[in-house]
Amino acid sequence: MAPRPSEPLLQLLRETARKKGLNTAALAASAGIDRTRLKHVLAGSEALTVDELIGLSKTLELDAAAVAGAPGLDETDAELGEDDAQSEEGPAPAPVKMRALSRRDIDRSLHIDPLGNHAEQALRLGFGLGCDMFIHLHAARLKTSGIPRDTLARFPEEVPLRLDAAFHRHHDPRFLPEGLQVVLSFDALYTCLIPWDAFSRVTFIPLAPEPLSTDDEEGKDEDGKDEGGPSPEPDGGGPRRGHLRLV
Repeated sequence: MAPRPSEPLLQLLRETARKKGLNTAALAASAGIDRTRLKHVLAGSEALTVDELIGLSKTLELDAAAVAGAPGLDETDAELGEDDAQSEEGPAPAPVKMRALSRRDIDRSLHIDPLGNHAEQALRLGFGLGCDMFIHLHAARLKTSGIPRDTLARFPEEVPLRLDAAFHRHHDPRFLPEGLQVVLSFDALYTCLIPWDAFSRVTFIPLAPEPLSTDDEEGKDEDGKDEGGPSPEPDGGGPRRGHLRLV
């Protein structure tokens, strides 16, 4: 199958977002696009509208030449430093510096080790996928973590935390031998070091998968009746689809 004409543009959007440390949730929030829809759009399963393209271009700071795929725009040009990037009008402006996730932490290949650190492996996956996560922590093991004392007093058994995917780049996760270093917001921002043995539960909230491609005429006989396939649920909602939640 020939590649879609829009694939180079989608690849540009995905790659620029990655370089700026923006996952799907953060990009959707900044561009004003529904998060699930943006996931489908960037995967190429739904069409991108002009309004959405304008919003994404503003968020990613892409000009018209870049979006149009102007000749000469390649990764070599994009990686030029301040001293090397010159134009007829003088030096190019310095690139905007954004606080990004540690890519060496979350982009490395996942190697599942049943005998290894379960909490670390689960959290690497959650940050890498850009999932919302609910975390429960053993309060007794957080005394020197940097979490405020009044929060620990409110939750003497287990401390519940929600890590919204839209703010993962602000959480700035660091995977250290002794635990997860992460920036958390309570009454202010706190850089906390949560020991690995403090993690009680890690729950992912995954986005819905891309819709299955269907053909109205496929699987029907000459009279337009279904020849077979999964039976719909009694409520008429169509075949039941499985969902996976990691706890």
